Amino acid sequence: MPKYRLTRALVVGVTLVLMVTLFSVDYTVKGGDTLGKIAKEHGVSVSDLVASNNISNPNLIRVGQVLVIPGEEGEPGVVHVVKRGETLGKIAAKYGSTVSTLVDANGISNPNLISVGQSIVISGSTEFDANSTSSGDDSSSEGSTPVSTDPNVRSGRYAVVNNGEGLSSVASRLGVPATQVARANGILGSVIYANTQLFADGPSYTFQGGSEQGTYTVQTGDRLGDIAAAHGTTISNLTGLNNISNPNLIRSGQVLVVPGSSNWVCPVDGAGFFNDWGFPRGGGTRFHQGNDLFSTHGAPIYAPVSGTVEHKTGSIGGKQFNLDGDDGAYYIGSHMSEFGMSGRVNAGDIVGYVGNTGNAVGTSPHLHFGMYYHGVVINPYPTLVAQGCK
Repeated sequence: MPKYRLTRALVVGVTLVLMVTLFSVDYTVKGGDTLGKIAKEHGVSVSDLVASNNISNPNLIRVGQVLVIPGEEGEPGVVHVVKRGETLGKIAAKYGSTVSTLVDANGISNPNLISVGQSIVISGSTEFDANSTSSGDDSSSEGSTPVSTDPNVRSGRYAVVNNGEGLSSVASRLGVPATQVARANGILGSVIYANTQLFADGPSYTFQGGSEQGTYTVQTGDRLGDIAAAHGTTISNLTGLNNISNPNLIRSGQVLVVPGSSNWVCPVDGAGFFNDWGFPRGGGTRFHQGNDLFSTHGAPIYAPVSGTVEHKTGSIGGKQFNLDGDDGAYYIGSHMSEFGMSGRVNAGDIVGYVGNTGNAVGTSPHLHFGMYYHGVVINPYPTLVAQGCK
């Protein structure tokens, strides 16, 4: 288990040189190449190449020189954890998908037989993939869809940041306060990057810890006994902590105090990363929904919180862990080289090892780290910073 880090003061201001930590591919300079030609062929700017490679003179590159090119990364998909009373039809309807699509994406042999706690990968979800119904240009991303008033869902509205544009301008185009855009996208300070996707609304969550207790938000179908078992405690303990007079009567949305959720461990100790949430992928047709944590190949990956881990293998995410956390959040980590512990784990247990599997083959070893809250993907960056991982 790594040494727990004390929360450090947030250093405001991100410099362009941090772009070097972006998900990237390597390119070897050939005869006749210029930086402008290379940038055009790979769909990036000359300034990005200069910053990513610490080039002092953009007119001077040599044959055989290896350049870091900001590249593409696919996402492992939205993950839905089956709750009591749910059917595959209900889940498909919730995410704007079809039963047959979910069956194919998850290798389900019997669509009438799914189990509570089972993880269902949702491909092409309209609720989470804000770009799935648009052409990806800036004007179509600001349609007439109303902004959600529920802080735990996204309306699907977003804006793509223009060159030189600030947070206030983006918020004005979306018709919402700048503080709302910052909160919904996990922005700390006022630094944003051109060509990134920023949502107009949605949930925000930052694990704070610092006490002997955590919280859990009751979901539809939850029973107090199941919640107690999931958090390694008893019904009587939960009733006492929460002044519950009738253990058979809890309501959806109720926030319960639970024991043993106060520790949060950095997933990869000493990893290099910055806030690359919303960065374009796939030529600007998709956007990064997580943070890439760069480290050495084979570095241990720790469970950030206690909970239940399931391992998956796919063509995009490669070897991946899915962690249903006791803190009420859901965590994923992709591109691992090897699996670690699964099933019930404690914060700090090794759940895998850093690699570059899936569509990250040939790139620098890293962990794509994602978080979900109330089933909606959120930016892990505020939690990583608050817990001293940076």
